[in-house]
Amino acid sequence: MSDTDALRDRMSAPSAQGAGRVSTATARYIVWVFLAISVIVCLLTLGFGTAEVVGELASGRTQLTLVADSPLPTLANSGSATIVGGEFSTAAVTLSGLSAATVVLSAIASIAQVLTQAALTAVVALLAWRVLRGGVFRRSVSFALSLAGVILLVGGMLSQGAGSLASGTAAAQLNGSTDTGFWPLAGAFDPSSLVTGIVLLLVSLAFGYGERLQRETEGLV
Repeated sequence: MSDTDALRDRMSAPSAQGAGRVSTATARYIVWVFLAISVIVCLLTLGFGTAEVVGELASGRTQLTLVADSPLPTLANSGSATIVGGEFSTAAVTLSGLSAATVVLSAIASIAQVLTQAALTAVVALLAWRVLRGGVFRRSVSFALSLAGVILLVGGMLSQGAGSLASGTAAAQLNGSTDTGFWPLAGAFDPSSLVTGIVLLLVSLAFGYGERLQRETEGLV
């Protein structure tokens, strides 16, 4: 290597180090933003979710998503375009005069949904915090991921099950004594929380393996 090349390498080294420091600082800033957003969303979810459940119980008006099976109205196809086929699949409604059992089922579904959403945002905040502290593969992180996964699984099943039962019983009360009412006796199902819970459990196993591997590596050094 010539003297000119050596001089060029020495001059470029500080700039590369400076770029590395800027990149690290930017990454930490982004992680701080994720941490702040996760904490704020978690607190807002708990606050607004609790207020919504309490408000529904106090007012006697329950918000439910009912399964609908009805053709589109004439006004939905009154322009220049033509709808070849379509129907309502769900309808978000606010009900009053429901039975106590239906109101309780709806409240259980809402509480379970709030807890699952809060658990998901809380585990994101924990991961961001551990990244900032420089130790992601910790037993506490693996345990938190497992706990969040269980909460999402159990909470998702409880929310979906209680919500479906509440929708079905509300539909029966809306239909009255008629054999064929407007509302089908069914409930909607969204498996997203169940899938997310399974993914978190798998990630917790990976973090647990990483934690054991890191502990063994530290013992060898």
